[in-house]
Amino acid sequence: MITESVVLTVKAGYEDAYERAFRAASPIIARQRGYRGHSLKRGVEERSTYLLTVEWESLEDHEQGFRGSADYQEWRALLHAFYAEVPPVPHYGEDLVPPAGTRTPEPDPTDEDAVARFWQRCRAALEGLPADRPAAWGFGATRTQADSLLELVLAGVKTGTASALWELEAEGESVPEAGELSILLDGAGMPQALIETTAVRIVPFDRVDAEHAASEGEGDRTLAHWREVHERFWRTYGRMTRAFTPDMPVVCERFRLLRVEAAPRP
Repeated sequence: MITESVVLTVKAGYEDAYERAFRAASPIIARQRGYRGHSLKRGVEERSTYLLTVEWESLEDHEQGFRGSADYQEWRALLHAFYAEVPPVPHYGEDLVPPAGTRTPEPDPTDEDAVARFWQRCRAALEGLPADRPAAWGFGATRTQADSLLELVLAGVKTGTASALWELEAEGESVPEAGELSILLDGAGMPQALIETTAVRIVPFDRVDAEHAASEGEGDRTLAHWREVHERFWRTYGRMTRAFTPDMPVVCERFRLLRVEAAPRP
């Protein structure tokens, strides 16, 4: 395994927009052959600098595989306009010291005041919205999941999601219905988008089809990827009274994006 590690400098004033764009671009690199994982850390002393680290099976997977692909051109289009300059990218070999365990933070609590203000802006911009504020929630079970899946929605890639029916029952939550509105939160508990559910169906896990898997927009958007990721998610994070089974009922939901909190681009 090799590690790509580079310090990137973003144009002043575009840091927040860059971070949003990077989250949208993350699924591109995550679906590459030989990809093992990545992280982006913001500088403390220099707030416009970022440390990007990507782990690959081999140097060829990065240099020839990813950089020689059409996906790399999409990656460049999303990110390179933000950089003051693009520096050389060095690579490093295996760890000389075993890495310590990592902690995956949960999303922050919902910022209720920000959600209330967002709902006011939605009602001012869109006719016919009810006075009662809809539920506000984020995707996944961690900050990273909430942010990365939200960015897929904002990029127009993700138009579907799935819930375990047993988990909804255990939490006392109702099954979503067509026409229902939702406010999407990021990992910091801040509102970022308004969506409307357009269709809902309940099917066994092993009967979820390729069309729905593609609508969720994750990874390579195949059914095989969807099954692998969702089984692992429900086995790891599921709050259900029954253990995962291949015929577990899954609530497959489709939605459309109604409003987005805008971010500037260079």
